[in-house]
Amino acid sequence: MQTIVISGSLIVRKGIVEILSKEECVSSITESHLYTDIYKSNYDLVLIDLNKNNKKYLHDIQEIKLKANTKIVILDFYEDRGLFSQCMKVGVDGYILANIDSEDIGYAVKQVSRGKKYYDADLIENYIARGNSECIEELTKREHEILICISRGKSNQEISKELFITEHTVKKHTSNIFAKLNLKDRMQAALYAREKGIVDI
Repeated sequence: MQTIVISGSLIVRKGIVEILSKEECVSSITESHLYTDIYKSNYDLVLIDLNKNNKKYLHDIQEIKLKANTKIVILDFYEDRGLFSQCMKVGVDGYILANIDSEDIGYAVKQVSRGKKYYDADLIENYIARGNSECIEELTKREHEILICISRGKSNQEISKELFITEHTVKKHTSNIFAKLNLKDRMQAALYAREKGIVDI
């Protein structure tokens, strides 16, 4: 992927470039402190350091998402849940917090390169709990993990092994998920997760 890393911080740019240079899916990397450089080329991937001081560029990100097949990954140093919600509406492909490990940044980019989404787990849990302005009750962290597993087509037995809990506990959590989200079965749960951008199926 032809990639550009945009941040007002030289240290951030250099650090991200060093991490991404080790990924086979990244063919070339440009770095810039100018957010308008997002238009300089038809990039496959844009990794952009976004915060409350420069979130005006969300409009540019939205334009690019509408006009091109560019993947957008946001780097957030402030864990801004309001910004995350706005980015979800725009349709960004990834959203990572600054405290993420370097290995996880590489993993996030690989996931996005494969057409999948990558969002910080805590932020997506809060996003679901808020319901994106809909009447959705809060899911616990464990219920969120199980919803993701269900969405990937895993059986109760497979989930119990992966999460190191009993099948009975999985069934109990699954019932709670269905009740909280007003879902009838696992198929609806998978469709719900896809619609909310929690997973790609």
